[in-house]
This record gives sequence, structure tokens and C-alpha cells, in this order.
Amino acid sequence: MRVSDYMTAAPTTIPASADYQQAFEIMEQHDLHHLPVVDASDCVVGILTRRDLQLAARCFKEAPVEVREVMHTPVTTIAADTDLAEAVECMRRDRIGCLPVSEDGGHHLVGIITESDLLRALATLLAER
Repeated sequence: MRVSDYMTAAPTTIPASADYQQAFEIMEQHDLHHLPVVDASDCVVGILTRRDLQLAARCFKEAPVEVREVMHTPVTTIAADTDLAEAVECMRRDRIGCLPVSEDGGHHLVGIITESDLLRALATLLAER
């Protein structure tokens, strides 16, 4: 099983210069828990979580604040052809809920794999038993 088998290809993203309130709207609209932050070349420069945005809302209220001010960075990425077990171990070890998937482990975004995707993989394995 590979990351590419369970990742979400071409995930919804946001530029670092966007307002954090736009990020919240996108996450609500698409029911997302993680939102990759990309530059103009679709390279991952950060990651936002719902919790990040909730904290930002408490701290900044209605003030305009760019995503770059509240995103997590640096970002751990993983290659699409990586074994799924390695992705699980990376997320467990680093205590993170998602991994942006990039070409050859670089930073050009091609997908995202989340805890929900890993649960789907587990369900598939259990159903095969």
C-alpha cells in the first residue's frame, strides 16, 4: 500500500498572503481540518489546522491577518510512492494529523494524506481479513 493509494489528489489550498478569515471560510465550505498553504509555484510553505484558525480568531478578532502569520512551518512532506506504513509512522512520531504529498518528497504539492485517509486504509485492510 502506497500513499498515492489513499491520498487526496489536488487538495484545496490557500496562498500565504490570504486573510486567515478566508482560510476559515474555505475550511468550513469544504469541511476540511487541514489546509495546505502554497506559494505561486504550488510549493507547500505551511499548513493550517482548524485549531490554528480558532486560536487566531481569539487573538486577532476581526483584524486582517495573513495566513503566513498563523500557519505551521516548516512542513513535513512525503512522496506519493512512499509505503503507507512509513506515512503512519511519520505522523505518529511527529504528532501531526496530515502530510502534504509532494513529488519525490520535495515541496511541489500533488496531494494530501490525513488521519481520515489512514482510517479508510485500515478499514480496507480489516474488510479483507
